Amino acid sequence: MCGNLTATILIVATLGVSGCRDVGFHELDVSAKNRASVQTARELMSDLQRGLHLYYEQKHRYPATTEAHLYDSIRNFVNPPLDPIDLYRNDNGKGYFIAVGSRPGRIIYRYPPTIGAGDYTLYWVGPNGVDEEGEGDDLDAAQGVDTAKRYERQRVADLENDRDVERLLLIRTGPDLFRDSVRFKIVRHDSVFYQDAWPLTAYFQARPELTDEQRRRVVRTELDQFLAPGAFVHTDSLEQRGWQKWADVQPKSAEMAELEGSNGLMFNYYTGDRGSKGIAWLKSQRKFVVVWKS
Repeated sequence: MCGNLTATILIVATLGVSGCRDVGFHELDVSAKNRASVQTARELMSDLQRGLHLYYEQKHRYPATTEAHLYDSIRNFVNPPLDPIDLYRNDNGKGYFIAVGSRPGRIIYRYPPTIGAGDYTLYWVGPNGVDEEGEGDDLDAAQGVDTAKRYERQRVADLENDRDVERLLLIRTGPDLFRDSVRFKIVRHDSVFYQDAWPLTAYFQARPELTDEQRRRVVRTELDQFLAPGAFVHTDSLEQRGWQKWADVQPKSAEMAELEGSNGLMFNYYTGDRGSKGIAWLKSQRKFVVVWKS
């Protein structure tokens, strides 16, 4: 009896140890799978970058599409071809998403770009399968293995009204709420035409009651809406929006007077307690100037 009991205890103990080992190996497998997914995503995006480069060399532009049809736009420029395991039918069944592991793990593409400072936006939504607009565990194609992630947003607009667009770049220099800042640039053909900078504290230092989490939320909200379509206003559209006419806006600067009646595009932005500004291209000065501020 004792022998049988001892044997039973040994068997149970052995099963218990085996079970623990199985659980341990399972956890290692999950970790290895995540690493493999990241590596797969990097390799896929590298292939796509080469395909986009070849596309640009031949057509002198990047494909104006979204991730739902990116593969269909550049499939003839990707060599070797993508593995079919990474392709998933899009919602209309007329093209393919490129994804890692499953369709929710999509690789996002946008042109004109909105995220990062490159000529186009290309990133993977990360192991969690959630598109966080380049934040969270999203992996940017331009992000190196050991490179810290930066908040970068951009939008293109024809601020000079000459059918040649400028790029508006918004860059947060780092994650520290109290030490880092925001940089804003208008770039055209690699030349900086306008720039401004202000500390992140400008968005919340007048509200000492906020917690750090609330401060982060305020900063993120302000940065996310910085380049929103509503920030761009045609200089002859005040009356159309139910506002005053330009001629009624007082006090009037010489720059504001020059803009009256023109069909230029003014960009308005908010810098927290540093105030708000409206900038526009003045032909007489051949540069971007602040036409109003508060």
